[in-house]
Amino acid sequence: MTGDNDRRSVIAGYNMLPLKMLLSLLVVCILFGSSTEAFENGLKFKQTKYTEWSKNVTYLSKTSYNARGMKPLYEISHKVMWFLIGGEDPIPDGYFELKDGQVLKGPKAERNEWGDLVLHYWPILLIVLLVAILVASMPIIGLCFCCCRCAGACGGRSEPFDKKHDTCRRVFLGFLLILLATGILFGVIVAFATNSYMQFGIDDGTDAVRAGSKDTQKFLATTSEQLEYVLVNNYKQLSDHLEDILRTTSDYIITNLEQQSKAISVSRLTEFLEKLPSLKNKLQQMKTITNDLRVYASQLSDGLRGVKRDLLVMLNKCSDQSCKDVLNRYEIGKLDANGIHYDQLPDVSIIIDNLDQLINDNIASAGEKGSNALKQMRSHLNNTIASYTPQIIESINKAGEGLQKVSNDIKTELDKVSKVIDTNTNKYTNIADNYLVEYGPYRFYVGIGVCSILLLVLVCLVAALLCGICGKRPDGYGDDCCNKGSGSRFLMFAVAIIFLTISGITIIALVHFLIGIVTYRGVCVPLRNPQDDAVFAEFDNLIDLNEVLYPSKIKGQAASGSLPPFHISHVIVACQKNQTIYEVLHINNMVDINAIKEYPADYKINKTLDDLVNGIDFNDSNVDILSPADKQRILELGQSALKDFDSDQFVHNLNDNITKHSLTDIAQQLRETAKKITSSDMKDVQISLRNQALHLETYEQNLVIPMKTQSAELIKLAKELDSTLTYKEQKFQQSIPLLVTEIEQAQTFIRKDGRNFVKSSAETFTNHFAGEIDRYLNMVVNAVENKIGICHPMANVYEAGIVAACNNIIDPLNGFWAGVFWCVILFLPTLIVAVKLSSLYQKSDPYPGPLVESSMVGAIDTRPKALAADGFF
Repeated sequence: MTGDNDRRSVIAGYNMLPLKMLLSLLVVCILFGSSTEAFENGLKFKQTKYTEWSKNVTYLSKTSYNARGMKPLYEISHKVMWFLIGGEDPIPDGYFELKDGQVLKGPKAERNEWGDLVLHYWPILLIVLLVAILVASMPIIGLCFCCCRCAGACGGRSEPFDKKHDTCRRVFLGFLLILLATGILFGVIVAFATNSYMQFGIDDGTDAVRAGSKDTQKFLATTSEQLEYVLVNNYKQLSDHLEDILRTTSDYIITNLEQQSKAISVSRLTEFLEKLPSLKNKLQQMKTITNDLRVYASQLSDGLRGVKRDLLVMLNKCSDQSCKDVLNRYEIGKLDANGIHYDQLPDVSIIIDNLDQLINDNIASAGEKGSNALKQMRSHLNNTIASYTPQIIESINKAGEGLQKVSNDIKTELDKVSKVIDTNTNKYTNIADNYLVEYGPYRFYVGIGVCSILLLVLVCLVAALLCGICGKRPDGYGDDCCNKGSGSRFLMFAVAIIFLTISGITIIALVHFLIGIVTYRGVCVPLRNPQDDAVFAEFDNLIDLNEVLYPSKIKGQAASGSLPPFHISHVIVACQKNQTIYEVLHINNMVDINAIKEYPADYKINKTLDDLVNGIDFNDSNVDILSPADKQRILELGQSALKDFDSDQFVHNLNDNITKHSLTDIAQQLRETAKKITSSDMKDVQISLRNQALHLETYEQNLVIPMKTQSAELIKLAKELDSTLTYKEQKFQQSIPLLVTEIEQAQTFIRKDGRNFVKSSAETFTNHFAGEIDRYLNMVVNAVENKIGICHPMANVYEAGIVAACNNIIDPLNGFWAGVFWCVILFLPTLIVAVKLSSLYQKSDPYPGPLVESSMVGAIDTRPKALAADGFF
């Protein structure tokens, strides 16, 4: 009764939470599987062959990822961020604590001691400080540079001719600018590519969430189908099988008793006595066939003698060689001879008369007493088993109804969970899509704007290099559009763009940098290594799944207090190892699946089987199978005329060769010989040969063929009778005493050990019955622990989520700030190189030599002012 109460309390708990329903559904996969034949070879039991759920399920989530050439950059950015963060421990000890599921300030935070935290993140703080200085100073530096240049300094006004080493300076600075422009080109390509990749990842993010939601729903539906198959389909198969076993119980026990005690000889004797009228009919049929064969043989012999006589006369008269050939080949002189002597076939009339007397004396009644005794035992067993069968079937049906209800409840709860997932997914993904549609383009356009500015600076630098390297010197009169003066202006235009935009670009890169490093260390690293990561460990310590999944007392213990810690990282790692949901969610903390092995006792199946064995009882001391009078009658049967029947006399004296040569072949040859006779003197011979051919064919059809058929039938009947009269390879005369001896031994065995043997056989039967249940329970336990709810699809969804968030969004984001920062860093030396190279590109005359240079120092430049002082550009 305690087991029933515990079971009902467990089942009642299924209605608490959908997740708890998902856990408990695995507990009730019990007791029931597919059916097979109950017995093999009459006595040997067959083990049940269980069918398994099989279905091809296709999931949508994809874990494949193509970095599209950016993998090395992403790996470098990961290493840089890992260095800046300070290793595996992202936050020093003492700044926060986790207590009772809450995040609290640590001792250092309470005392405002932030030194360790600053020292831990000094590289990042240094970068922020440098960026702040750069952002604040660059506009001021640009303004000062503009004023300085407008005043004619800072390269605004210079001598019109080269100095002694200006050519070398121009070459060196040009080569240096080429290197800088090449580096900026790399940064521009990275910025454009990663900005696009990041946008693709953002656009596809909600689709990845929807695919994961669909896969989760499909996983729940698949798990529900697997459980329903075990709970309903396999149960129905096993229950039908067990009912078949119950229906065959009495037959099994009596058959086992008959074989063990040799009481099967009673059935053999009864069967033989009942066949006596059939034996008599067969003997009469053999007598009739024998007489017919003798008549046919006499008629055939007379006919063949006449044909032989005529053929001998005509063939000897014929002078043609073909006649001689027929005469010698077919031995016409021995045509009427054959090797069968039908007079030697035995006469069965005496046996038939003896059988008539035995049948009239009702010899069959001698075996009825033993047969009736076994029938009474069988009837007693049937009645005993029939009285317990409804109880056993009722217990099985109750278990089945309970499992059917649980299966329906599980399916309902899983459907609810699936609908909640579907509803929330559609709700929040639609909201996300609306925000992405409304605000997503702005982020993308900001990125495009940054990339475009970088590209514009790069274009100016490239144009300046082309003009400065390939163009001629400016002369102030009809200058070409692509001379060195144009190169100087392109350089100053690039300098102006850098001064005007570098602060904004740097701020945007810094924002991406901070977002990228936080998401990488706070999201991607923990998700990829949940078991060993310090961040995930802190999150794990915050949530104990035992308190969520098993808040109530189970087996008299407080789940959250007495169970080992159960964290989210355990679920993730177990799911990645492709364990079942039973193992992943530690369902054994709520109910041990091995406890289902007590269900036969809870449903009183074992008790009912024990009552069935105890209810089998009969008085075996008065069992009378063969009385002395019946014994004497049966022994006299062994000495009857049946002992004289010898089938060999029929088999050895009969065969298919009624004649030495086929009469049809002889007739055919006679016709061909008649055709070959052409002499007019032999006309009578020709006619006689054709007539005798006709006679031979008639004998073949009317006598030989019927004789062959009846001979075969007679041999068949003789063999059947011989098989009926033989027992254990003993002839009839020895088999009857053998049967009587075995029947007496069976009677002694049943009187002495019959009751105990029947009970023992019944126990063997019920042990097999219970063993089938136990074997199935072991199979179900194995299925629950190793097959049902395999977690690989959920691990695939988890991995697909990491790919969608980290590989498709966060990695391109980090690549974007890396590319922009690279360009910003290169802009600083580019400014210096560009200003210096711009002054060199403005000079119109080559180096005149030291004397001219000294004489021209201080001279007034008579060229147009536009050429002498170009202002900022």
